[in-house]
Amino acid sequence: MIKIRPHHINCIYFYKGLGYSEKFIKEMDKIVGLLKSEENVDVKLVNCCDDICENCPNKLQGEICLTKDKVNMLDKLTLREYGLQINSIYSFSYIEENIYRNYSKEKFKKICKDCEWYKNGTCM
Repeated sequence: MIKIRPHHINCIYFYKGLGYSEKFIKEMDKIVGLLKSEENVDVKLVNCCDDICENCPNKLQGEICLTKDKVNMLDKLTLREYGLQINSIYSFSYIEENIYRNYSKEKFKKICKDCEWYKNGTCM
């Protein structure tokens, strides 16, 4: 099972091998690769630092994120837009079938308009 923050559902969808550092990219490649290659991988939505955050330079000592207010808002918007629940477990195939296949630019913009990755055009 992979633990992810809800907003990382969007990051995984648009992931292109870019990131904060070589270490971050390497570990993100592993996570995205696992999700896309293994059938029925379970994803638990958490409201704290997750498996993707482990190598992020914004993760401070412990489970504290330097940009916690921003990511908390992104998480909240993602949960609302996709009808998901925190601490729930979903198969990644559910996310692909019910979120990725129903992708909407408008919905995505509602969620991510204040994220620096969205603003610089990475997520298009």
